[in-house]
Amino acid sequence: MENAEQMLHALEHEDMEQARNFFDAVVAGDSPEEQFFLAEQLFSLGFLDEAEDLYELLLAAFPNEGELLVRIAEVVIEKDDLDSASDYLEKVRKTDEAYLESLMVLADLYQMQGLFEVTEQKLLEAKELAPNEPIVDFALGEYYLSQARFASAVQSYQAVLDAGVNNLQEGTISVYERIAEALSASGAFENAIPYYEKALEQNESLDTLFGLGLTAFQAKEYTTSIHAFNHLKEHDPSYTTLYPYLANSYEENGQEEEALKVLEEGLKQDEFNKELFFSAGKLAKQLGRTADAENFFRQALVLDPEYIDAVLELNKLLLQKEDYEGLIEIFEALSEDLVTEPQIFWDLSVAYQETEQYNKAKENFETAYPHF
Repeated sequence: MENAEQMLHALEHEDMEQARNFFDAVVAGDSPEEQFFLAEQLFSLGFLDEAEDLYELLLAAFPNEGELLVRIAEVVIEKDDLDSASDYLEKVRKTDEAYLESLMVLADLYQMQGLFEVTEQKLLEAKELAPNEPIVDFALGEYYLSQARFASAVQSYQAVLDAGVNNLQEGTISVYERIAEALSASGAFENAIPYYEKALEQNESLDTLFGLGLTAFQAKEYTTSIHAFNHLKEHDPSYTTLYPYLANSYEENGQEEEALKVLEEGLKQDEFNKELFFSAGKLAKQLGRTADAENFFRQALVLDPEYIDAVLELNKLLLQKEDYEGLIEIFEALSEDLVTEPQIFWDLSVAYQETEQYNKAKENFETAYPHF
């Protein structure tokens, strides 16, 4: 494989002219085995046109070779030529050793095209052909999960586990985690938790920790969710999605002060998150820290001046402290066509009345009146 190896060496050193010379030499006179080897390597490196040329050359010599048909189909799929890919795959004979693989690639192809019924047909044909093949069961699980058919997904993934396989793609995909996702998505939160825990025993990934924390929160197992989210935070404080759920877990667990601390930590990581400011404001208000609450709500409105939920909460605080001018100022910053919440008109009426702007007070009371 001298020419093929020399081409790969030239590519590694970005010598494209030399690489082209060696490629031409492979095409012109090397053996089919060498041509196939180079095609495989070029495909993996993303040189799709060159890989396709070699596979076409091989197909001219071996037109019924199923493995070649599958390989060139994979190349043209990467080039977004789905019709040609389908044509190649449909040529693979049922007696060919590559027929099972062709069914799997066809299933992926049809799913990409949104032809879900045909996708399932191809996968079930593969299952009938190889009833004990874990890859087929896993593919069925992936298909059913994508279609929100969670019970079928769990059944297929369980078949993979029963075959003694608990991870795929060199450990990057956990079958335990897939089962956990399917169970959680179906609402079986308590049943999902042990599978997340088994997945974490294999690989403590950030997304798996988040999945465990979220599922435990939904199952109202707040001690577990707090532990998972804190562990995630230790690994990666910039994983900002965790902070609202960790704060809510603490709050549901009766630990409001801890919840507020978590939100403040989150704001250090994401200072442009209006929802975090709003949640921090509500917690601060609940804890009697009205000055802090007002500041959090105002920060939320700096980020989004028309954040109605923050307006409503801030209005309550301003009415309590009798800051009527401040309330009117907030309203005047809003676009009138976006203000549809009756409570805002009521609050504004009170503010206008207290500042002796009676006509405006009457007008806003009349707007609010039908809703109360």
